[in-house]
This record gives sequence, structure tokens and C-alpha cells, in this order.
Amino acid sequence: MSTSDWLLIGILAFVAIDFLIGTLLNYLNEKSNQQPLSEQVSQIYDLTGYNKSLEYGTTKYKFGLFTSVVSTIVILLAIVLGWFAWLDASLREVIRSDLMVTVSFVGILIVLAAITGLPTSYYATFVIEEKFGFNKTTKKLFIADNIKQTLLSLALGLPLIGLIAWIYQELNSLFWLVGWLLISVFSLFMFIFGTRIFLPLFNKLKPLPAGELRDEVEAYCQSQGFPLSKLWEMDASKRSTKLNAFFSGMGKVKIIGLYDTLIQKLTTKEVVAVLAHEVGHYKRKHVYTMFLFSNVQTLILFALMGWLLGNPNLARALGSEIPSFHLSLISFVLLFSPLSTILGLIANSFSRFNEYQADQFSIDTYPGAREHLHSALKKLSVESLKDLNPHPMYVKVNYSHPPILERLANLKS
Repeated sequence: MSTSDWLLIGILAFVAIDFLIGTLLNYLNEKSNQQPLSEQVSQIYDLTGYNKSLEYGTTKYKFGLFTSVVSTIVILLAIVLGWFAWLDASLREVIRSDLMVTVSFVGILIVLAAITGLPTSYYATFVIEEKFGFNKTTKKLFIADNIKQTLLSLALGLPLIGLIAWIYQELNSLFWLVGWLLISVFSLFMFIFGTRIFLPLFNKLKPLPAGELRDEVEAYCQSQGFPLSKLWEMDASKRSTKLNAFFSGMGKVKIIGLYDTLIQKLTTKEVVAVLAHEVGHYKRKHVYTMFLFSNVQTLILFALMGWLLGNPNLARALGSEIPSFHLSLISFVLLFSPLSTILGLIANSFSRFNEYQADQFSIDTYPGAREHLHSALKKLSVESLKDLNPHPMYVKVNYSHPPILERLANLKS
């Protein structure tokens, strides 16, 4: 067999292995969650609430299994039947520029992904989330969100992939370094300004009104020397009843956003304890270390791409005799999915450790935070019907935060 045949077998094998491992982990997690109401869990859920959380978790598990099977079959068929190569050849019949073929190819995939993802997204929103009382999205808003997301993906993704393809074409030997620098600059821009620029396309953001909560937040930030650029309230309730808060930016651009649902369900002390946790990420340099680690991950992948993308067998493995940046990139991503998984495991491990440090910072800097953060996390769990007994391996692979019972136990200790 030729090298391209072996690469094809490797690609198919990794897609299948990735599916089997994901399915096994989801199965183990589902079984782990199906436990009788324990004394520890009963401090968060009553029996009715616990049974509802189990039903919610099982419903998502079954739906996730179905969508995973369908998407894996589609990917395998696309590879085996040469759909990627066919699309590439069809574009080359009408487009002469290799660069524009790459941009058009990626643009079509983005649109196809958006269209094919609509049924599953619709079912998840208007059937599953609706059944369990979370959904507040109207069909009009759902359609508008999906159109905006697709247009935003095209507006950001196509110029970026076009520029990376041009760098590959013009600076072959230095592609990996210049391409990595471009992605790093783009990531930094999005991290600092992304929330301010793009979030208002989907949600209304208004300054948190004057009152007890704003006074408490500002007093705490001032006590910690945390220069707060913006303190926003976001109208999350028009889509869901779930609670959350977010922190974004670095340097002098620091933004804290509170979901209106969070403000409604938590006390002032609980909200400030949660925000103290977010400030802890900044003060303990987690924002910078995780950003740095993310860029190291990207550097590793770009270095490997610089070494391998020039191999014409990557495109041949997908059925094309014409070497192309986009087909080689698809083969590369599929072949190196195990490496991405390993890097993700390391990142998640760091992230879970950072969460404990941020909890401790909240306790150390805000009076009563141990009790207030504890009660806030319990409310967040109940309001989102969190699974409280996840499987340890599922946690290692998928959790960027520690399991809620472990966090609560750590807060008490």
C-alpha cells in the first residue's frame, strides 16, 4: 500500500477511536451519576430536584449519543467517499487562485456546518431545555442568533484562514512561526476586546444600576487594587434561566459581566463572593498563565504543521491528487487529534487547580466568602440541574472546573 493509503487508514482509525473513547467516557459518566441520593448530595438537592437532575442528565446523554453517532458517520462517509476532494475539484473548475479555493472551501464548510447543526440545536433548545424549564428563547431569536453566528464565523474565519494560507504559500519554511504569531495576536485581540465588540451583537449590556450591589462590588475591587473598566448587567434571561458571570480583558481593559438571572437569584454577598473568585484569577496571574499555555499549545501544533503540511500524501489521503493547504490541514487535524486531547488534559488539570486557588483568594479577601461562595455554588448547581457524581475519568477529560461536591468540600475544609 502507498503512504497515502496508510494515512487514510490512520485518519479513519483516529476518527473511530475518538468516537469510541468519547462514547465510553459518556457511558461511564452516565452510570456514575445514576446513584441513590446520598447524604452529601441531599445538602444540595431534595429528592424531587435530584431525580429531575438525573433525568436531565440522562436526556442530554441519550441525545448526545445520537448526535455523536450521526456526526461520526457523516465524517467517515465524507472521507471514504471523497466528498472533501470532490468539493475541492468542483471549486477548482471555476476558481483559478489556490488562495481563493481555500477561502471558498472553508466558507462552504462553515455554512454547511451551520445548516446541518440547526436541527440538533433546535431540538436541544426547544425540546430538552424547554422540557426542564430552562429555555426562554423565542424561535425568532433562535434564528437571528444562528444567522449572526454564521455571519460572524465567516467574517472572522475567512480572512484569517486566507491570511494563514497566504503565509503558507509565500513563506513556506517560516510558515509555522509567522502563522503562530498571527494566531497569537488574533487571540490577544479577541481576549482583550472580543467581549466589548461582539457580545453586544447578541445581548444588551447596561451598566449595573446604582445600589447596594454596585457599591459592594466597587468597594471590593477598590480594596484589592483591581481597576474595573466596566461593570455590566447582561440580559441573559431572554435565552435561559441559568446563572453565570464572566470576566474578560487584561491590562487596563477589565470587564465584569453579571447575568441578570444571577443578580435575581443570588444575594449581594453571594454575588460579590463569586466576583472575588473571578478577581482571584487575575490576581493569581491565572489569566496570563492560561493565555501563555494556550499559545504554547498553538505553537506546538503550528511547528508540526510546518513540518508536515508540505507532504502531498495528506491531500491524497482524502482523495485529491492536487496538493492543497485546506485538504492537508483537514488530514493533519484528524491525525493529530490524540495530541490535541493530551494537551487538553494538561490544560484542564491546570484550570481545575486554578479554580481552587481562586476560591481561596475569595475566602482570604472578602469577609464571609467561605459561606457566601458555598451557598452561591449550591444555588448555581440547583438552578442548572448539575450532575453531582461525575466519573473521575470524565472529569479529567472534560472538566475545566472541579466537580461541585469537591469544591464545596474544599470550601468547608
